[in-house]
Amino acid sequence: MKKVVYIGNFIPKHSTETYIARTFEDIGWEVIRCQEDMLNIKTAIEESKDADFLLWTRTWLEKQNEVKQILDKINIPTVTLHLDLYFGLDREPHLDKELFWKTDYVFTADGGHQKEFKAKGINHYFLSPGVYKPECYEGKHKSKYAYDVCFLGSYDYHKEYTYRQKLIKWLDENFNFHLFTHSDRIWGNEKNDLFASAKIIMGDSCYSPNYFSDRIPETLGRGGFLIHPDVPGLNEEYPYYKTFIPYTHNDWSNLKKIIDYYLVADDERNKIRKTGMDHVIENHTWINKINNILKIIND
Repeated sequence: MKKVVYIGNFIPKHSTETYIARTFEDIGWEVIRCQEDMLNIKTAIEESKDADFLLWTRTWLEKQNEVKQILDKINIPTVTLHLDLYFGLDREPHLDKELFWKTDYVFTADGGHQKEFKAKGINHYFLSPGVYKPECYEGKHKSKYAYDVCFLGSYDYHKEYTYRQKLIKWLDENFNFHLFTHSDRIWGNEKNDLFASAKIIMGDSCYSPNYFSDRIPETLGRGGFLIHPDVPGLNEEYPYYKTFIPYTHNDWSNLKKIIDYYLVADDERNKIRKTGMDHVIENHTWINKINNILKIIND
């Protein structure tokens, strides 16, 4: 049996690490979960002796010295995975000093700064986010979620990116709109039910070429109809107008026309929603992403 030692945060039921660990197990791997903030260094080193590789998704920066003690003692490929953007944000200096960026293979959802990663000596690979395949299904309609337009996420995430606040304020002023923040705890089955009930889900992530958050596969894979800003490279992963509807940042007039149109175009909206869901199940579950990682490591 294949085996991976995985350092991450597995306490949340719906964390990226939890979904990835489950997916490894779904495809027949043994997963040794090492909870990052409660690391047993001796156990991790021992388990790594017969593992195929070590995977690390960082949450606690202060724990990197403990992780270093593990990495210094093992003789298997080391891999890090993170879905967040670093270039252009106040966290960018971390790229030069964090152990996280010095493993054998580094995977992130930022496909727009390959030259910059290389210049820093980071063996970086682009990996767009995925969704947990068993949770890709159509939910049940619930009247409490029957809004015209919804957004899931933080209102002011990243102070360098102010477009999110403008978008949410504008949506609230113009539509039957609701903002679901993390405190609303819309996860798992509840998220599928929301997407089956709300007509339109608005997308957004910090603007950077070839970077987009897991909001896209999470929405489409769970059956939501998505309108998302145009981002260079996004069309290569998710064909425009077939899987979701793009729009131009800050073009409020055209965005109003797009939303108004799809609020009443039920047949067209449902067709795109179903096509988007099929596309994600075929191309963007964590099974696809893990297979991409394994291919690069094995090659």
